[in-house]
Amino acid sequence: MTRKFVIAALLAGTAVFAAPAQAAAQEAPAAQEPTAPDASDATADATIANTNQVDDLQAKIELLQAQVEALQESLEGVKKQQAKAVPSWKGGPEFADKDTGFTFKPKGFAQFDTGYVGFPDGDERRGTVSGLNFQNLGFNSRARRLVFGAEGTLPGRFGYKVEFNFAQGTVDYEDIILTYDFEKAPLQVSVGNFYPYSSLETMTSSRLGSMLERASFTDAFNYNRRLGIGLQFSDKATDSYLVQAGIFSTPINDASFTRTGWQASLRALYTPTLGSTRLHVGANFQHRSNSQESLGAQYRTRPLTQITDQRFIDTGTLASSGDDTLGVEFAAIHKSLHVAAEAQKVWVRNTFTAAELAATNADPNDNDVATGTALNGNPSFWGGYFELGYFLTGETRAYKGGKWDRTKVLKPWNDGGWGALQINGRVDYVDLSDRVDSSATYAAPFYVNGGKQLGLQASLIWNPIDWVRFMAQYGHVEVTGGPRALGLVDPNKPANKRKFGADTFAARAQIEF
Repeated sequence: MTRKFVIAALLAGTAVFAAPAQAAAQEAPAAQEPTAPDASDATADATIANTNQVDDLQAKIELLQAQVEALQESLEGVKKQQAKAVPSWKGGPEFADKDTGFTFKPKGFAQFDTGYVGFPDGDERRGTVSGLNFQNLGFNSRARRLVFGAEGTLPGRFGYKVEFNFAQGTVDYEDIILTYDFEKAPLQVSVGNFYPYSSLETMTSSRLGSMLERASFTDAFNYNRRLGIGLQFSDKATDSYLVQAGIFSTPINDASFTRTGWQASLRALYTPTLGSTRLHVGANFQHRSNSQESLGAQYRTRPLTQITDQRFIDTGTLASSGDDTLGVEFAAIHKSLHVAAEAQKVWVRNTFTAAELAATNADPNDNDVATGTALNGNPSFWGGYFELGYFLTGETRAYKGGKWDRTKVLKPWNDGGWGALQINGRVDYVDLSDRVDSSATYAAPFYVNGGKQLGLQASLIWNPIDWVRFMAQYGHVEVTGGPRALGLVDPNKPANKRKFGADTFAARAQIEF
């Protein structure tokens, strides 16, 4: 095409600039036109055809490139959708859409317990002694917990956790929480049903403890999940400090509308890592008010295991407005060794005398109803424990966020290893006796003879993999005073000095996801 254009241009130029020659040519005879094709025209046509073919080929290449790019984009989209649809696994499936902030992970665990609670000092009597039932001692078994739920995140830095316990043929509530995590501040807000900030033992999940049950003072001092709101300030980078504060109503499973009881909690921790040692040092405080319609509280605990419903020490219900509790916490982790210790003291607040109890319940102008035993003063009780633990297989006890975490098994069973093997020993103590009057009588209203319980415990824990645990535990309790001792030992001794002992053994199989 280009060559034809050039030839045409040259011919046109020749015609313009050669007018005289044309005139002369008119006078000359006309030349005979050639009958054979011009070779230059054939060459030009071939060049034009070739040029058209090159242009068509380039266009086709560009089209193919565009189609390949579109196909690649489509494949990337399919990969992203597949990644969203296929869950990751960490003990259970987790579905995540990182672009939007949605995650969802089903979770749960099951604990099956069996064991034996010995009769006090070998006493095999049955029936009722001092108002306490003996029939639920001896061998027993139960599904301790059957928990199912889910946790995850929502767009905007929101999070959630929902858990229900189906053990004992009923449905109960575990953690049911909505959280908000501030991006540029060390603050997290939690709203829902969860444990008030009260101790290391309480805040640690029952799945991760070194004994089958938490320390006895947590049972004796009535720590339970409550409906409330909590604030948590923490060092998100190094996990070196933690401050928790919250205000709570009564437990969420309280079906009544007389939910006037409440609790305020404060907990502060310093948790640095010093070389190869992790420390946990802290304190906690709780202020609790009993419901106006039921002004009373009972303090009691089981003998180191919940395969029985019997309590060897028990204050009975004390007519009171509430209590205040102060606790201290300490723990340290050094390689395979860990140590932990806690102590708490509770001061019962505003107990009712017999006259005050009668006057309060007879007053028709308010809804206050006092229940329980009248006292001439305000008693106080305390409890605590000291514990040592060691991994025989080299693991280190995990810790995170002010509580014990799941330990990573170094050589799991499925990889040909033996799993993680841990031994633990604990001394556990609770004192529920106190004098509230100058009288020498060891009974109300002058004395609270709830009893004292010293527990010696040893446990062996085997984790074949991270998510499966088998536990065996032996315990011996020495009880001094309390309602159980009244009908069992030498009646010539003072009521608060009578003693007896009992042995316990328990085992657990646990699986979680």
